[in-house]
Amino acid sequence: IAATERTLLGFFLAKVHKIDPDIIVGHNIYGFELEVLLQRINVCKVPHWSKIGRLKRSNMPKLGGRGGFGERNATCGRMICDVEISAKELIRCKSYHLSELVQQILRTERFEIPMENVRNMYSESSHLLYLLEYTWKDARFILQIMCELNVLPLALQITNIAGNIMSRTLMGGRSERNEFLLLHAFYENNYIVPDKQIFRKPQQKLGDEDEDIDGDANKYKKGRKKAAYAGGLVLDPKAGFYDKFILLLDFNSLYPSIIQEFNICFTTVQRVASEAQKITEDGEQEQIPELPDPNLEMGILPREIRKLVERRKQVKQLMKQQDLNPDLVLQYDIRQKALKLTANSMYGCLGFSYSRFYAKPLAALVTYKGREILMHTKEMVQKMNLEVIYGDTDSIMINTNSTDLEEVYKLGNKVKSEVNKLYKLLEIDIDGVFKSLLLLKKKKYGALVVEPTSDGNYSTKQELKGLDIVRRDWCDLAKETGNFVIGQILSDQSRDTIVENIQKRLIEIGENVLNGSVPVSQFEINKALTKDPQDYPDKKSLPHVHVALWMNSQGGRKVKAGDTVSYVICQDGSNLAAGQRAYAPEQLQKQDNLTIDTQYYLAQQIHPVVARICEPIDGIDAVLIATWLGLDPTQFRVHHYHKDEENDALLGGPAQLTDEEKYRDCEKFKCPCPTCGTENIYDSVLDGSGTDMEPSLYRCSNIDCKTSPLTFVVQM
Repeated sequence: IAATERTLLGFFLAKVHKIDPDIIVGHNIYGFELEVLLQRINVCKVPHWSKIGRLKRSNMPKLGGRGGFGERNATCGRMICDVEISAKELIRCKSYHLSELVQQILRTERFEIPMENVRNMYSESSHLLYLLEYTWKDARFILQIMCELNVLPLALQITNIAGNIMSRTLMGGRSERNEFLLLHAFYENNYIVPDKQIFRKPQQKLGDEDEDIDGDANKYKKGRKKAAYAGGLVLDPKAGFYDKFILLLDFNSLYPSIIQEFNICFTTVQRVASEAQKITEDGEQEQIPELPDPNLEMGILPREIRKLVERRKQVKQLMKQQDLNPDLVLQYDIRQKALKLTANSMYGCLGFSYSRFYAKPLAALVTYKGREILMHTKEMVQKMNLEVIYGDTDSIMINTNSTDLEEVYKLGNKVKSEVNKLYKLLEIDIDGVFKSLLLLKKKKYGALVVEPTSDGNYSTKQELKGLDIVRRDWCDLAKETGNFVIGQILSDQSRDTIVENIQKRLIEIGENVLNGSVPVSQFEINKALTKDPQDYPDKKSLPHVHVALWMNSQGGRKVKAGDTVSYVICQDGSNLAAGQRAYAPEQLQKQDNLTIDTQYYLAQQIHPVVARICEPIDGIDAVLIATWLGLDPTQFRVHHYHKDEENDALLGGPAQLTDEEKYRDCEKFKCPCPTCGTENIYDSVLDGSGTDMEPSLYRCSNIDCKTSPLTFVVQM
C-alpha cells in the first residue's frame, strides 16, 4: 500500500516500464485519463515520467491543449487503443460513454459510482475492496468491447492497406489513411505530390445541430460546415402511405464507381473550369470541369479504388468456400470490412478542405455526375410506365402497385438490366423490397422490409430512416411511442383498428406521465457537443451546454467537443423557458425542488413525434393526438387550421367546402347574459326558419329573461 500519491504514481510508472506493453487499451484515454495522469505526475514531481512511453524525455509536454497533442506525444513508442474513438467509427450509439457501450455491445449493465462518492470509498476496507472490484470490472468491459469490435485486427488490416502507422489508425481520422494510400501510389508512379498545408483559418460560426465530428477535421474545427459544392440529388417524395410492394434500387458504391467509370483523377481531369456553368439547388452557379478523354489511360485514383474493390471481391469469394475454419472466416470478414471502409472513404479526400489531396473541382464533378445519373435513371424508369415515388443520391423507390413478390423481383431485375446496359462499371441492384411504406418527406420514412425465407415465403423487419425516433435528441419515451405508432401504421390491420390502438396507447401514456409512473431514464434527452462547452457564445439557451458546464464545475471527468450530454427538463418553480430548465439526471435525484416537466414532455416531445408520423393518415390529426395525451387541444387548433388552408389551396380553394367543413375545428361562440348570467351558445347567425327567423342575438336562451343580448353588442 502506497503512503502518498507520489509513491503510488512512481510505482505505476515502474510497473509500466517493467511490463513494457506494446498497446495500452482504455476508454476516453486521450480525452480524460491520460491528461489527468500526466497532470498529477507533473504536480507531484514524479521522476522518470517518460516511462509511460518508450522515448526517454526530460521536459513534460504542454498538457490540456486542443486535440490532446501533448498527451499523444507522451506515449511515444506505445500504441493507445481508445475504444471510445474506435466505437465512434465502427458503430452508431446515442452516446459513447462506457455505460452505453457496455449496454449496446456487451448487452449487460454497468453500475456507476458517482465521482463525489469515490473519496468516501476509502473510509472502510470493505468499500475500498468494492471500488477495486469496480475498476477491475471496468477494465474487463473495455477489453471485451475491444474484442467484440475486432478493433486491433481491423486497425492492422486498414494500416496494411493504407500504408500508414497503426498508432495513427487507432486514433481515427480517415483522411490521413487515404492520404498515405495515395502518397504511396503517386510515389510509385514518379509523381511529385503537393505539400501538406497548415491551416490557420479563423473558426467558423457553426450551427448547434451539427452533431458529427469527422476524424482529423476535429483538429481544425468543431462541427461540420456546409460543403463548398453541390452534393447528391434528392428527388421530391410523393408523401403518403403505400400498402403495395415498393421496390428499392441502389447504385453500388456510387461515388467510387463514378470515379472509375469516368476516369476522374488529378492526372486526367483538366482542373481549369469549363465555360459551362451548372446551377446548384441553392440557385448558385457552379463551374464543373470537363470529363477526361475516354481514350486516356486509367488515372491513379480510379486505379487504386479499382484495386480495393477487386481485392474485396476476392476476399468475399474466399469466404464462400465450404468447411472453412471459423477463425479464418473471421479474418476474411475483417479484411473485407477494412477494404470496404477504405474504398468508400476515398472520395472524401477530394472534398475535405484540410486534406493534402483536396480538389474541389473533382469532388464537384463526381457529385454532378451522380445527380445526372440519378435523374436519368428516374426518367428511364418512368418511360417503362413505372412510378418513382422518391430518390436520394444513389437510390430510387418504385411503386410497383403489386402484391405479388415474384412479379416485383422480375420487375426489379428488368429495371436493373436496362440501367446497367448504359455503364461499364456502374451497377444498380435491388437493395430491398418494402411490403408497406410510410413516406413522410425527404430522408424520412418508415417501412417493413421483406426478407425471403428458405421455404419460399418471407418475413418482415421494420426499417426507419431519418425519423425523430432514430435521432438521439428525443427522449426514449417519445421514441418508443413513435415506434409503436409506426408499427401500427405499417401493420396489416384495418384503418379503424389502427386508429383505435393508437388512441388507447396515447391515453395510457398521457396518464402514466401525469401520475409519475414513468422512470426518469425515459425522459433523458441526449445531445452531442460540437465544441467545448465554454466555447459556445449563447450558453444559456442551449440546454445541453448549460448542463455540460454544470458537469464540468463538479470536478472529475470533463465533457468536451464530441461528447454526448444527457439532461431532463424540470419544473423548478421558475418561469424560465424550457431550455433554461434543463438539469442533469443526478441533479433531479438530489434536489427535492425539481420535478419532471410533464407538460413539456407531452407537448414538445411525444406530441410532435406522433403528429409528424401520423400526418398522412386519415382519421388522426394534431388536435386528436393532443386530446388523447391529455393536453389542451385548443393550442394545436391554429396550426391544424393553417395546415387545412394549405391543403384547400392545393384542392382548388376553400370555395368548394361547406361552412360546416371549413369551420369544423372552431369553438362555438359563448357569451353570458349580463342580466341573468345564463351562458348563451351561438352556433349560427340566425335562429328559426321561414317567417319565424330572427337574429340569434335577439333574445337570451333563458326563456324567463327578457333581456336582448343585442343591446350589449358593444360590450361583447
